Amino acid sequence: MKKLGYLLLSILLVLILWQFDFTNLLISIRQVPLLAFIGLLIIQVISQLLINYQWCRIGKIMGGNHNFFKMLYVNARGAIIECITPGVKVGGEVTRALLLNNELNYSSQEAATLVTMQKMVSFSSFFIINLFAFAHVSNKIEIFQATFVKVMVYFFLLALIGLLVAMFIGTSFLEDRITNITPKHRWTGILHTFMITLLSNIKVLKNMKGEIYKQFLLSLTIWILFPLKMILLVHLFTTNYDWIFLTEVTFVSYMVGMIPLLPGGIGGFEATMTSLLIVMQMNANDAFAITLLFRFITFWFVILISFVYAGIWKWRGRKR
Repeated sequence: MKKLGYLLLSILLVLILWQFDFTNLLISIRQVPLLAFIGLLIIQVISQLLINYQWCRIGKIMGGNHNFFKMLYVNARGAIIECITPGVKVGGEVTRALLLNNELNYSSQEAATLVTMQKMVSFSSFFIINLFAFAHVSNKIEIFQATFVKVMVYFFLLALIGLLVAMFIGTSFLEDRITNITPKHRWTGILHTFMITLLSNIKVLKNMKGEIYKQFLLSLTIWILFPLKMILLVHLFTTNYDWIFLTEVTFVSYMVGMIPLLPGGIGGFEATMTSLLIVMQMNANDAFAITLLFRFITFWFVILISFVYAGIWKWRGRKR
């Protein structure tokens, strides 16, 4: 299955690149004003700071160390690892868990719990947005109208949303059931302790008045900034666009980029976004230029500033 994914992705990339005049591609990129591009980078920085704030806020709820700048270092190191691990960012999350343990003195269980809770809160809004985005965009894009594709995507999204809802609504029920289970092996014992720690902290989150709604709105705000950058970028190329469709294109492309084929979701994201922009009747060179610029803003720029921040943090640590 993975080999087939590589093959299909390679064919799609070759077909896309075959259409481009790279001289015109450079011309398309150069038409973006420097100040406008800097503005988009600033929005990305705001997004990263909001994500870090969410980590700190959940850490505070858990009663752990939630120093903003230390947490920023943890997330910077995690972002660096994400660029060399396949789509779903498992490597980045493992790195964050290890650094939470080493740098902020979380226990292994607490570190794993914080990583899991942040992902649960973040992806709760992401999957809901993607469900509506795919439902709308699948009526416009022929490739998404295939029954098999629709069934797989809907099953994937609804299953994940259902799992998250069950974890949040049935917290006490699950905690009682898992507490009564006696682990028979070492690894099941570790999983057992982790689940109890996770569920008890979810209960703390739920019991704080309005906190679960604040977390959801914070996640929603972070995700809304994602397509906002796309809309502003496309506006620099043309005023003839449907902002709703652009938003859907952005989320669907990101979802494809999560498929663990290549490091950082590279290839799948670019191929999907460029293809969907061309479907919007956008010039192929402009579509590819927008994709490359957007990818730089939301991925490579994040890696770059993460390297800089992590380097400064380590240098200051040695100086002390």
